[in-house]
Amino acid sequence: MKILVVPDVHNHTAEVERQIARYPADRVIFLGDYFDSFGDTPQMAAQTAAWLKESLARPERLHLYGNHDLWYRFPRHPQISWIGSGFTPAKSREISAILTPDDWAKMKLVEFVGDIALCHAGIGEEVFGHPINGVSRERVETLCAEAMRDAEAMVDHPVFDESGIVWLRWWHLEPLAAFSQFVGHTPSRELRIESAHGRHNVCLDTMGRYLGLIEDGRMAVIDDEAGRVTWWQDPS
Repeated sequence: MKILVVPDVHNHTAEVERQIARYPADRVIFLGDYFDSFGDTPQMAAQTAAWLKESLARPERLHLYGNHDLWYRFPRHPQISWIGSGFTPAKSREISAILTPDDWAKMKLVEFVGDIALCHAGIGEEVFGHPINGVSRERVETLCAEAMRDAEAMVDHPVFDESGIVWLRWWHLEPLAAFSQFVGHTPSRELRIESAHGRHNVCLDTMGRYLGLIEDGRMAVIDDEAGRVTWWQDPS
């Protein structure tokens, strides 16, 4: 199966759709941050919400949460909405008029493809480490499920802290022995890769230039400007 990994969208839905058409895949996984861009308007937020609603209905697509999405799902949650930029009540009203709780419930915080983790900002030891067993897929999935239940109940959870899965900055993300990671969240024009323990962390938030690719247990990056695919992990 070929999986295309799409990083931060920030209202650029038409270009994202063109990229998806250029690089056909069996499945598409989005790393979050669909909303908010410099100088955007409530009308733009509504257009993105309409695109997201339609995209969520497509079975071959999986949408993960970014911080710019969670604060529109939980606009009154003090932990989730206290930090960051871009949120406005006017945009929140437009988005809430289009996206229902059932729509939001189709989204996730994390997805694993074999030994590759996909999330918005990254999985770090500080939040997800276990004193004995370190970080594991099972612990990540358990804590993320707890965090979403707590968010619904308006309760804080470490998963949503600044070192958590939608806020962790690239320069604080260390490679883990348990799995490789595709992340977004920390913008730069340059692709960033950190490797250790035979694992690779890759930040794709490059303002639309790079996308990720997973096929047969291998990770690759697509340079959309050059039209070039680079594989660097060979399971053999």
